[in-house]
Amino acid sequence: MQPNNQLLETALFIIAPSLLIILSIYLTLKTMSRNLEKTLRSEILRQNNQDFVKLKLSAYERLALLLERTSMPALIQKFAKSGVRASEVSQLMLISINEEFNYNISQQIFVSPQTWGTIKIVKEQTIMLIQQVERALPPETGSAEYCVALIEAMKQNGEVPHEKGLQMIRGEMELLFN
Repeated sequence: MQPNNQLLETALFIIAPSLLIILSIYLTLKTMSRNLEKTLRSEILRQNNQDFVKLKLSAYERLALLLERTSMPALIQKFAKSGVRASEVSQLMLISINEEFNYNISQQIFVSPQTWGTIKIVKEQTIMLIQQVERALPPETGSAEYCVALIEAMKQNGEVPHEKGLQMIRGEMELLFN
């Protein structure tokens, strides 16, 4: 039985180191795989974060455009037509505000609830001002007189609603990028 024992010892001397080598290779590869997975995950998160920041920046830009396009000066410039009644101009302004707002409504997911709330308040204040001025004027009032009345109402309020919205956007962007 000596040769069998010797054969068994020789096999153990060969198999044991081989098993140790295979085990160490397995553990090394497993560790490398985990490290690679962590690196890939962090790279994907970093890339996603960059993409999200780009989307947020785009949302701020679109909301700033929304505020500018629906500002009273822009609306007056766009719809002040001679020979048109105040009620028609008012209706065109309201349609324009609602279209712009609805076109940009999806941007709310990229900004804070406070900023989106401010955008909605600015929209409502602008609509209320347009409607209040229209109601205060006689039905036969022309567009020129209506636009002058809108400007006077803005001066009396002392506030320009879209400026509050732009300030909110600027403030949130500062927090994001500083």
